[in-house]
Amino acid sequence: MTATEPGSYKNSVNLPQTKFDMRANAVKREPELQKFWAEQKIYEHLSQENPGEVFILHDGPPYANGALHIGHAMNKILKDTINKYQLLKGRKVRYVPGWDCHGLPIELKVLQTLKPDERRALSTIELRHKARDFALTTVEQQSKSFQRYGVWGDWDSP
Repeated sequence: MTATEPGSYKNSVNLPQTKFDMRANAVKREPELQKFWAEQKIYEHLSQENPGEVFILHDGPPYANGALHIGHAMNKILKDTINKYQLLKGRKVRYVPGWDCHGLPIELKVLQTLKPDERRALSTIELRHKARDFALTTVEQQSKSFQRYGVWGDWDSP
């Protein structure tokens, strides 16, 4: 047998012998585990009944200026890790989601949708109204996307 034949390396690596399957069968097991945690309300129970102090994470961003992207995912993963760490330390965890719905990022996004003549004719108050409408629409879209991907469960958007 040569080194390039399929399966030739498995006999040259000293791996521990266990009764565990080589694969975790995650496609089948993960939905079962998530269903169990949801039915037993384990996260809800721990976040309310842990003996430690209350830990509150106010989630300000994302900006309400566009569709979700990988930066949003990274942000949510990090905040979820922080919350779960605090749960494991025995604290009561409160997660307060929100959006940054004002300021330059949203106004710039609105201005990008307008033609130069429309921009010049736009008053400050008209820009703020357009920015408000854009932000509210984007918050609704992002909230639906977060729920679709299981980030907030049944949480309603503000």
